[in-house]
Amino acid sequence: MKPSSASRYQAITEYLFALQRVGIKLGFDNINALLDAIDHPEKKFPAIHIAGTNGKGSTAAILASILMTAGYRVGLYTSPHLVDFSERIRINQQAIDRETVIRFTEKHRTLIDELQPSFFEVTTALAFQYFADHQVDIAIIETGMGGRLDSTNVLTPLLSMITPIGMDHQNYLGETLQEIAGEKAGIIKPGITCLTNNRNEEVLSVLSATAKARKTPLINVLNEGNHYQIREMKLNGSSFDLQIGHNFYENLFLNLPGEHQLENVLLAVSTVYQLRGKFPVSDADIASGLGSVIWKGRIHQISKSPNIIADVSHNPAGVLKTCEFLRRFFPKTAINAFVFLQADKDAVEIAKILNQQVASIHIVELQAGKPYPLETLRETMRLSGAGASVLPSVAAAKQLIYRENSSEKLWLFIGSHYLAGEVYSHFKEDAVAKPGSNSLHFSENILSKASG
Repeated sequence: MKPSSASRYQAITEYLFALQRVGIKLGFDNINALLDAIDHPEKKFPAIHIAGTNGKGSTAAILASILMTAGYRVGLYTSPHLVDFSERIRINQQAIDRETVIRFTEKHRTLIDELQPSFFEVTTALAFQYFADHQVDIAIIETGMGGRLDSTNVLTPLLSMITPIGMDHQNYLGETLQEIAGEKAGIIKPGITCLTNNRNEEVLSVLSATAKARKTPLINVLNEGNHYQIREMKLNGSSFDLQIGHNFYENLFLNLPGEHQLENVLLAVSTVYQLRGKFPVSDADIASGLGSVIWKGRIHQISKSPNIIADVSHNPAGVLKTCEFLRRFFPKTAINAFVFLQADKDAVEIAKILNQQVASIHIVELQAGKPYPLETLRETMRLSGAGASVLPSVAAAKQLIYRENSSEKLWLFIGSHYLAGEVYSHFKEDAVAKPGSNSLHFSENILSKASG
């Protein structure tokens, strides 16, 4: 009996995930060998390359939404996924089809077995092949972890983007902010403009030095000519005015919550302006694209009753931003956190932040990736002053929520894409945050009361 498509797909994805046992491989030998075998698809479509610690996925999604609204066929390569592997590779929001994943892997399995590449190297080659085969107008390619030695850095993009850089993946990228910035800056290439929305002076000095050495422009979009001003912040997004240079957009809506997302908007829209010579985009497209962007797991309110938020923040800077945003709407006494962390995360700092920002902490036990040792994490929470209970699963967390729920409580799942993915599998999403529709008002006036 011939295996079903579903069972073949499961077998193939299990094979791909098993490649994670070889660990992270920094460098280009394997990816170049894979790309040689498939006739270098990365040279057959224009691309935007994006690196950073926080916000790169959201910024990529915002940029993709605007370009898609303008009528372009847009490839989007991001990682990790939340629920299914196919989410990593999309064209106009549609995930790669399962048959393509099966065919690609089966066709090149002998080479994969011989090379023993990493999971990410194979996935990157698959994404490039898929975008080339489907003749995307443009692809937005997110680095996996670093930049300089990341598999995606074989690209020669139209533009590069670097989102805020912070402390994360120190085992691979360096122990200091400057070392990490140096790795991320590795995507800066001679003659190819790079845009950034970093504020940290240490980071900016590294990016500037790299750009100068490679004789390429570095544009910091957080300059006096670019601003946003918040009109209203909600759990499902923000209303705001936006100024990019001499162009002023009034009363926009971004379908992603949190003030930090507006800095991602500055970067994404500034990139759109840089692309306009080759990819014309109207002001109405910008407005509509901002209002309809979809990017799950970023302070995403998946239910109002009970009030549940899923957030993938997994480093101190991201966790703090999420908690501070939620405190605008809920007092500390109302926020109850469910946490799962990977072993390479800064649990000490995250524990301190949660102790200051939430009322209760529950560690969720998952067998996914390389989990932070359970008892060590619980002891870390205790030492921070935050006592934490342990729950054996998201299903157990769900039982607790429905047992203790009230209209005044907020239930926050935070710390990992793995945890968010489990949450989406266990809870049905309410229609609580439909994409907004922007009524665009545009002028050449300078914004007089701007903050950014």
